[in-house]
Amino acid sequence: MLTIALLFHLSLLISLSAGWYQPLTFDSVATHGRRGWDFYALYQAGHNALTGVSIYESDNDKIDVVAPVYTPYRYLPFAACTVGVALNALSPEQAYGLWGLVIEGTLLACAITSWRLAREPNRGALLASMWLLYTPLYLEFYLGQFTLVQAAFVWAMLLACRTGWTRRADVWWTLSLLWKQNTALLAPLYLRQRRFGALALIGLLVLAASLPYWLAMPGSWADFAQNLSAVPGHQLGNLGVRQWLYSLASWLAPHWSPSGHIWLGRIWVLVVIMMSALATLRAPRDEAPALLCLWLTTYFLTYHDVWEHHYVLALPLCVWLVHQHGSRWVLVCWTLLAIWTPYILIDPTGRAAVDAAMRWTPLSPPWLDVIYHSAKALPILALWGWQVWQLARQRRPCSPDCATT
Repeated sequence: MLTIALLFHLSLLISLSAGWYQPLTFDSVATHGRRGWDFYALYQAGHNALTGVSIYESDNDKIDVVAPVYTPYRYLPFAACTVGVALNALSPEQAYGLWGLVIEGTLLACAITSWRLAREPNRGALLASMWLLYTPLYLEFYLGQFTLVQAAFVWAMLLACRTGWTRRADVWWTLSLLWKQNTALLAPLYLRQRRFGALALIGLLVLAASLPYWLAMPGSWADFAQNLSAVPGHQLGNLGVRQWLYSLASWLAPHWSPSGHIWLGRIWVLVVIMMSALATLRAPRDEAPALLCLWLTTYFLTYHDVWEHHYVLALPLCVWLVHQHGSRWVLVCWTLLAIWTPYILIDPTGRAAVDAAMRWTPLSPPWLDVIYHSAKALPILALWGWQVWQLARQRRPCSPDCATT
């Protein structure tokens, strides 16, 4: 199995140039095969910092554009002012190539540590293969994304808290917060562990690394805060649970007002957070890895803007849960997350590359839009539900190499 996984992973890398898999994902079609969009956001933000312009500024008339293509930078100042600035020592193309090596090295490190984690060779091969057979990684390389580095921080946290929450896990969480702020959802875990001092200290460290920049650069906080809000609408590339819920509601209630969709989203987020919180309260305090997996899965259900490459963050969660429980249910959820979306079936000619309106228009008939957006949403929803059920029942995990249940 591991040999097949390595060959498939090699095919992903070759496809970056050969274009084998380009028609299979929305992002690679809509961007005309031009790679590095998200990486160049970091690179351009670093250049903005060097030239005294806001790292969040993306108006080409207001900045010195050095990246061949890029999207607006959306994260905390730390990554742009450190990694982004350092990468500007290289040309954009050289920096993108180096970043590809960083992604590859990070992936292999995660796969190797997963293989060593198991006590039985076949189980180790399975865990390592789960990293290598994951198709969202194609977009991680294609876009030059940062999610795999975030996933590696999460994986390091899981390894660090196997026998209880440690200061080493605190360090990994701090780094993950500074890199991409979505792991802030782990705060309830600290509350359950009654580690109030550590939570306050980490919060102050993140604030100290961000607030001075926001104060020194007028308008930068407002630009960053735009990530926290969005108006519901049709989006072909958004594969999160909230987007699936929007498609479902639009099909069943086509005349529903925009405010109705907004309130549906708010109620949904509240219900998910409350159920996760109740499961957390029911769980023993020593279930730190399980609670970490639960709250990061909650991210996919509650955030309004979840794209295919974001599902790379689900990889360490699935690998850990398979290692800990050996559950067929988790393996099925991972498999559905790992395979290609049905995008090529609904856009076989690549219309999204030339018809921009298609990206914001629901598929027709409406039930097709629901089915398409369920490709990743339903597996991650099922994985979250399984975790809530396990914690609510207070079932402790079996041994790492238990038989598949």
